[in-house]
Amino acid sequence: MPLKFRLKGLAETLIETLRCPQCGHEGGDDGDKGFQTDLSRVTYDGIIVVCKCLICNNVFVPDNQKHGIINSRRLRSAVDKDSKNTGQPVYVNSEAVRLEVERMRASKDDKLQ
Repeated sequence: MPLKFRLKGLAETLIETLRCPQCGHEGGDDGDKGFQTDLSRVTYDGIIVVCKCLICNNVFVPDNQKHGIINSRRLRSAVDKDSKNTGQPVYVNSEAVRLEVERMRASKDDKLQ
C-alpha cells in the first residue's frame, strides 16, 4: 500500500513500497508496519522521508520517493521559519538529508566500536 506524507497546502511525498535495504523487511499490508518516520525532514525540495527499520534499526532514505510541491514560496518560508524557531539547520534538498543520515549512521557505528 502506498504511503503519503503531506503538509497541507505546501508539499506531499508518495512512496509506493517501503523496504529496508539492510534486512529486507517490508511494510506489510499498511505499507509502514515496522518502520518509524519521525526523522523525516522538510526541505526546499519538499518532504524527504527518513525511515528507521524497527527490525534491524537501520536508518535510511527510501530511493523511490515521489515529491510534489504545492506552493514553493510558502514551503520555503515555512522551512526558514521552522529553522529559526527550532534552531535546526535548513536542509536544502534530498542530498543534504541523505548526508545527514550517513552522518547519523557513522556516529552510531563509532559508538558501537
